[in-house]
Amino acid sequence: MKLVLASHGGLGCEMIKSVAMILGVSVFERAKCVELLEGESLENYYEKLSRSVDGETVVLCDLFGGTPSRAALMLLQEGKVRAVLTGFNMPMLIDLLSNEAPDVESAVRSARQAGVQGVRAFVGAEFREISESQEKSLIEKS
Repeated sequence: MKLVLASHGGLGCEMIKSVAMILGVSVFERAKCVELLEGESLENYYEKLSRSVDGETVVLCDLFGGTPSRAALMLLQEGKVRAVLTGFNMPMLIDLLSNEAPDVESAVRSARQAGVQGVRAFVGAEFREISESQEKSLIEKS
């Protein structure tokens, strides 16, 4: 499975470098990045991204709804990539690169879960963690 990180600016490229610090330089053989440049059009970015993917590629995008994810979803719709994940983070990329899932859908599902579990919030000197159930409770009370 080939991975392409699609992002605004160099975020994807820097994420790959950071993950390589943890998993080793072999990361560069499996993951590439495509940067959206300031002022670049969706059409131009789509062409650039399409040159970096094939039918086995999983595209990770920095932000759902931005130009990189819109271009990636167009490629998915056309069958030119295998899957698209948005809102990438380090746990998600580490999971994809170290996971030995039997198929792409299982790998993507596992990476999504790793990405969600990697987002945690703590407050106060006692490191009180804000949990999802506490957030739901606060929403229900308001």
